[in-house]
Amino acid sequence: MTRCNHENTSPATGIGWTPPEKLTCHLETPRLIVRAYTIDDAQSVFEAVNDSRDEHLLPWMSHWAETGHRTIEFSTKYVCDQALALQNPASFNNVGTGIFEKSTGRFVGGSGVHDIRRDTASCETGYWIRRDAIGHGYALEACAHTITWALQTQDRGGLGLNRVRIYCAGDNIHSANLIAKLGITPEVMQRADYFIPTIGLTDRLGWGVLASEWDCDHHRPFIPAAQSR
Repeated sequence: MTRCNHENTSPATGIGWTPPEKLTCHLETPRLIVRAYTIDDAQSVFEAVNDSRDEHLLPWMSHWAETGHRTIEFSTKYVCDQALALQNPASFNNVGTGIFEKSTGRFVGGSGVHDIRRDTASCETGYWIRRDAIGHGYALEACAHTITWALQTQDRGGLGLNRVRIYCAGDNIHSANLIAKLGITPEVMQRADYFIPTIGLTDRLGWGVLASEWDCDHHRPFIPAAQSR
């Protein structure tokens, strides 16, 4: 998203980012575990998507939610693909991760990093929470820790990226409000640049945060010294 055609057709070598030699994801928040999928998660993912599809995941995740996870076989392939994405650092470009309640082990949604651009050492992140687990702040908690994973230095278990971006449709007020609570910088407002089948044209909104702006120890933007007194 928001790349010019020249960047897509003639990508530059860039700043030379490479992923860690060992790719893992197991993040603990106060209430959640955000981790790589295993094949044992397939049934939970299948049930969560199908219980949440109509009027919750749709229309915002129209292609993924409309056509995906209609069968247990699809969900099984999906979780296996995400697990395999961490097996080969040379081709690593994106991975979906699962969000689980720490106290119960219940699967409540997904996050991950996507569209990793090695030239700028950047990625996109996002989130979804199943219908019957909304209203608890899980998406905010998981997203903040996923940003930390992306920006944390590799010697501390992170991906060592320089930048994270998040997009949503202008009509998706709940998602936009959640991203605003993260405190990261609004960067994009592209008018009538996003088509959603059941809505039509809407604006594309985008936010970004740099590694130098993010406090990985507290999973939030750094607080300016003048405000922390």
